[in-house]
Amino acid sequence: MIHDEPFPFKHISLWFLIVFAGLIAAFFLFIAIISIWVSLTHLHQDGFWMPLLVGIIGMVATFWLFIVFAKFLLRRMKEKDVINNI
Repeated sequence: MIHDEPFPFKHISLWFLIVFAGLIAAFFLFIAIISIWVSLTHLHQDGFWMPLLVGIIGMVATFWLFIVFAKFLLRRMKEKDVINNI
C-alpha cells in the first residue's frame, strides 16, 4: 500500500509570509537608507540630524520586527497540527 504524505500547505504558506514580510522589510530599509543619505548630503543645514536619527531608528525597528516575526513563523512551522496527531 502506498502512503502519500499530504501536501504541506501550512509550510508553503508560512514561507510565503516570511518572503512577503522580507519584501516589506526591504522596502522600509530602503526608505531608511534614503533618509540617512539625505541627512548626510545636507550636513550644512540646520536639523540635518533629524533624518539621520529617524533613518537609524527605522532601520533598527525594521530589523527587530522582521526577526521577531520570522522567529514566530518558524516556530509555527515546527508545531504539529492537531489533525496530524490523530
